[in-house]
Amino acid sequence: MPSDDEFADAFADDFARALRGAAELAPEPVQHTLAVRAEQHGRRWRRRRRTAVASALVVLVLAGGGLAAARPGAFDLVGPAGPAAPSRPTMSGQELVALFTGLLPKGTVKELNSGPPQKVDKHRTGAILLFDDGAGASIVEFSAERTNLAPEAAAVCMDGFQTPQDSCDRTVRPDGSVLVIDKLRNNLTQGGREWRVTWAAPDGRRVGFTEYNGQPAIANRPNPPVSDDTQLTALVTSPVWDEVFAALAPVEGAPKPGRSSAPEPAATGPSNAELLTKLVPLLPAGAKVEGQDPGHAALTVTFEGRTSMLTVAVDPPSQRGRDELAGMDRNLPTPLEVREKRPDGTLVVTNRFGNGKGATNPVLHWLGSVSYPDGSQVRINEWNGPNAYTFQPGDPAVDVDRLKALATDPVWHP
Repeated sequence: MPSDDEFADAFADDFARALRGAAELAPEPVQHTLAVRAEQHGRRWRRRRRTAVASALVVLVLAGGGLAAARPGAFDLVGPAGPAAPSRPTMSGQELVALFTGLLPKGTVKELNSGPPQKVDKHRTGAILLFDDGAGASIVEFSAERTNLAPEAAAVCMDGFQTPQDSCDRTVRPDGSVLVIDKLRNNLTQGGREWRVTWAAPDGRRVGFTEYNGQPAIANRPNPPVSDDTQLTALVTSPVWDEVFAALAPVEGAPKPGRSSAPEPAATGPSNAELLTKLVPLLPAGAKVEGQDPGHAALTVTFEGRTSMLTVAVDPPSQRGRDELAGMDRNLPTPLEVREKRPDGTLVVTNRFGNGKGATNPVLHWLGSVSYPDGSQVRINEWNGPNAYTFQPGDPAVDVDRLKALATDPVWHP
């Protein structure tokens, strides 16, 4: 994926690289939106990417003029290194899909797959289906996986600031498991709905179900097919999932039920409120702060008759940051990107993006970024809009040269 994702993807791994390859074959995503999301919600965005890969496969199938049935065994619960251990039962892809189909309302199901069979992680399995209950065929996806995450980390709501969201209900159940029903809107598809349901158990098991109200870029019904919250809850908490988990290998470091899980490491960088406190005095003389959102390190600024929103992100020194800086030369710049390598090894980048990969007209997003040799990073994003997914064309309140000055100010890296 081009350079805007390179900045945003502080959590890049092998799966993210696979996504970039798949995304090249899919309709262009809103790259600047991905960037903002990844900066502040890396772990949640990694889960969204898994769905993005699935969606890319669906797009390939539909663009090819038809549906390709998954090959036999495409979702067999067998790890890539060999067959399951003798004490662990196996389950064929057909059995898995049949089990899941039995949980859906009455209708027809077609499996979607493109190219070679998916490589199945021995800890995780799932499938993408086209489900038609007679009211409009819709994409549905399900997954079952063993994780090393406690329920509070494994089942979370998406951030309504970054994703159009109608509602999100999060429930801690009597057995300690967590259920999340997150009803999102697709800002790229008129009337598009994406409902995500996640159940996470205290021992690291997680079941996910995602459904749409149609097919990629086409909303053909008001809501997704399973529209009742009681039905959604029953679908992901059904005892039949025990049969699937019995065939999935345990994962190292899985939480132990009944024991309190270790808290996540505390952030070592400044808080969002502290970042905004540092940013405000750096604004151009005459700029007026219209509002602040410490929860997202965001503030709305009016300057010379123009109003825009700025967000600031500062990452402390890390090996990850050093690796990203070292690898920047291998990544091609986007059309409006300007890189400046300073004598001490610091990399300063300014960029402007339109609505999609390589798009330059109209420009909707502006960025000033600094990567230091110690692995610390500063990123200041700007767009004209009230949140991280609504963008309007027009000159920003703070132009790209001023963004560069803000990002390179010594206050961030004494």
